[in-house]
Amino acid sequence: MVAAVSIRQQQKDETRAKIFAAATQLFAQNGYHATTIADIAKAAGVAKGTFFVHFPSKDAVITALVRIQTGAARKARLAALERFGPVVALREAVMTLGERAGVSRTLSRGVLAATLESQDLGGQTSEMFDQLFAEMKEDARLAKKQKLLERATDPEVLAASLMASYLGAVLHFTSSPKAPPLLDILDPLVKANIANAARGTRRRK
Repeated sequence: MVAAVSIRQQQKDETRAKIFAAATQLFAQNGYHATTIADIAKAAGVAKGTFFVHFPSKDAVITALVRIQTGAARKARLAALERFGPVVALREAVMTLGERAGVSRTLSRGVLAATLESQDLGGQTSEMFDQLFAEMKEDARLAKKQKLLERATDPEVLAASLMASYLGAVLHFTSSPKAPPLLDILDPLVKANIANAARGTRRRK
């Protein structure tokens, strides 16, 4: 019985993954609004009704992806905060976003295309990034309180600069087929921002 349940769950996960892949590929190729649920189901090799078993709408595909990404970044940030402190937590948050987005250029391009085309979807994904950004600002303030940042450093500006570095790196990564891996673009930007702001602290290489 347990084995049967495990097999069904595996099949369900595989179908969901196929829908994810098909949806983001089509978003990147044809645009978010031009892509229909029927298109996604056909590309994934499933019935249209099967799509709705896994996702209530096209928006849900994108929000699920972003929720996974930002959730991983928040988890990595918290672990780093508890073990290494607020400066490393800032780095871990941004680099984890990059690790997730850098897995697939097509996937990231699809997410970006969808959020830019749909105002409602953009608002939903912004809320998830805003949660992480709020935590990053708290980390920067804590680092300033602990005198880990230069006196002239504005904690809010530091957090904003790190997030802007991520967004800029993603834009370059997704818009240029010759762009290097996302983490290769993002890493020096994050290091430069932190090096300019932090003092006397050890950071992950």
